[in-house]
Amino acid sequence: MTPADDVFPGHWSEPGPMANLDRLLEDGDLDGLLRLIDDACDNGDWESVEGVATRSRAAIERGHQLWPASDHAEHRLALSAPANFAAAAVMRDAATFTVAPLAEVAASSHTWAELDPHLPVDGGALRAIVAHERVARGDNLTGVQLDEDPLGLPLCLAPWEQTVDSPAIGPYGVDDPVPAAGILEVSLIDGQPPPAGSEAESGRRALRDLPSAWTEGSEGAATTAAVIGTGPDAAAVLAGGEVRLRQLATEEAFGLLAWLGASGGAHGRRRGAARGRFEAWWCATALAGLDESDSSVSWPTPTDQLGQAVSELGWWRWDDRARPSGWFIGLAVEDPLDGIAWGLAVRDSIDTPSSS
Repeated sequence: MTPADDVFPGHWSEPGPMANLDRLLEDGDLDGLLRLIDDACDNGDWESVEGVATRSRAAIERGHQLWPASDHAEHRLALSAPANFAAAAVMRDAATFTVAPLAEVAASSHTWAELDPHLPVDGGALRAIVAHERVARGDNLTGVQLDEDPLGLPLCLAPWEQTVDSPAIGPYGVDDPVPAAGILEVSLIDGQPPPAGSEAESGRRALRDLPSAWTEGSEGAATTAAVIGTGPDAAAVLAGGEVRLRQLATEEAFGLLAWLGASGGAHGRRRGAARGRFEAWWCATALAGLDESDSSVSWPTPTDQLGQAVSELGWWRWDDRARPSGWFIGLAVEDPLDGIAWGLAVRDSIDTPSSS
């Protein structure tokens, strides 16, 4: 014991988290920073987690690549910290490679009432994205002030929309498997339906673009067909003959569109429930022909008009006799009034993506 110990009890105690943070940043110790985040989260020390989030990214100036620690800290703040810290992480909008958008992460574990006071009305689009994430989870936020809203959708779900089954967002990943297909019945389709013309192109393109996160951010592939015929005809074209089908109610079909729009596939980054809902509205508008038939209709398509249009379409979930492995979604849509139908097949491997 030194004389100082008598005068200042505890003077020689272990350095605190912020002193450790200084040392870890100086050393460029990524593993140490990740351990510090875990320990600080366990202890509810959100100031230290925020310190890692805000200071690690700047370490590149000293030649250290510590952005993974920053991204992970932002994710943990959005997920588990009190609303003021979670909202601050969202508003910094600094994370690039988190498993899901921070707006969705925060909205999955905090109510709008908790987050609202910490999301400035004049803070740009991020406040609106958080609001739409809560709407997708069933909140009615009609009347909430959003000065900038890039989605523009109603702030409450339409009667024909499903409340999303929120994915299980954890500290290190997201569990959001493909929705179960249900009981599918074998259907044998005779003949080859003729391809549809330009009148079906807008709907085909909208279906193709819906799972773009699978094809661009993961290892997925999407194929489409547009035919003169029925929904089962379109599915059979993609399946190469025998197909297994189940007809869907409008609400389930629209929910599947929203799930596809939100999902990142087997390995990609989620786009979030708010983005998924937007993509579903956009896709349904195109399939119903409302994107071209009336140039006076502005975005978003009026709720009643779109609801009536999608209820007049036929919807099917399908797969082929090969019983697809990995991640697979088969969807068919029929417009009985115009006699055209579309098919979509989306696949993604469950194997770890190659590094090449």
